[in-house]
Amino acid sequence: MLRLAALTALLAPLLLQGLLQGEAPGRTPPGAEEARALGNEGVIGGESDPKLREALEGKEAGEAAEQAPKSVKATATVWAQANSRSWLTCSNTANEGGQQLWSFSERANTFREGHHWEYQVRDCPNTPEVLTMAVRVELMRRFDLPEGLDETTDLSALAADTEASKRRALEWIDRAEAELRRRRDHRAFGLEYWRGRALLQLRDFDGADAAFERALAEGAIEGWKLRRLFALAALYAGDLDRALAFASRALLDAPGNDRVASLYVMGLVLDRAGDPSGAKRYMISALNADGDRSTHRGLETAMPLHERLYFRAFAKTVKLEQSGALRLWKAYLARSEPEAPERRLAERHFESLEPRPTSLGGPARPGEAPGG
Repeated sequence: MLRLAALTALLAPLLLQGLLQGEAPGRTPPGAEEARALGNEGVIGGESDPKLREALEGKEAGEAAEQAPKSVKATATVWAQANSRSWLTCSNTANEGGQQLWSFSERANTFREGHHWEYQVRDCPNTPEVLTMAVRVELMRRFDLPEGLDETTDLSALAADTEASKRRALEWIDRAEAELRRRRDHRAFGLEYWRGRALLQLRDFDGADAAFERALAEGAIEGWKLRRLFALAALYAGDLDRALAFASRALLDAPGNDRVASLYVMGLVLDRAGDPSGAKRYMISALNADGDRSTHRGLETAMPLHERLYFRAFAKTVKLEQSGALRLWKAYLARSEPEAPERRLAERHFESLEPRPTSLGGPARPGEAPGG
């Protein structure tokens, strides 16, 4: 008991001193921020304790950093490296193109360079559906012949623009086929058919024929469409027997709503095969059925420039549009591309249209008087 009393007497002054220090003037109660520091071994640090304040601030900063969204360093994706839009955007564009692939007509369009699908190719350069749609639109573009053209009309700019367009389409075809192979995608988009059309206009008739053979084996394009272009390739290469065989089969197989183009092709083949009456009959049938000439213009998109002139001149000839036909025959004969047989045939058509001198009366033979 004496020891307990002595210990109490010793501790009492110390406890009193602590209480007095805790209530000393100038000491403010701990704030909310300091109260949150109770986890620091039960000690509340005041503003006078810089180390503790620094520790608390560091802890709060660390907690805030953990709760903040993580920032990731931007890196170039495969799409960005290919100068492409995002995968989602190109996927949506591919779906748009895929829905139109099987409803595309072969009517000539009036688009100029920089059409919708060309812009899509720039944004999504490795999407097969987008590339295929761009190819189709590009190869069906109309490059109109000048109004009133004749042998003096300069067609060099038109020829250059047309060739550049076909070269661009061939590049897209190569890229689309390469991407399909890379993806191991076995869908058939008919790209070899479109390659053949481009090569036909570029006067690579053997290349066009080979492309059409591949397209026929692929089976993505209707047979009659292929065979009438087979016929044109053979016709331009000078193989009349082959051209006639393909033209006949194309005319036989074509359905009623796609028969006009086959009639045109048959008329052209018979014209060069030496059957002028048959050629005229088929050509007039096609022209009568093709009221707005949309099929005529669509077929022209697969022809070299000088063959376009021949096609138009022959159509005007059978329709007896003499003035226009004469100007077009002159323009055709002024070109360097026609071979000797085609040139002679064009000259015969031209001569058949030239006005003959009219009889003004007078003696039928020298020395013969009228009424004698």
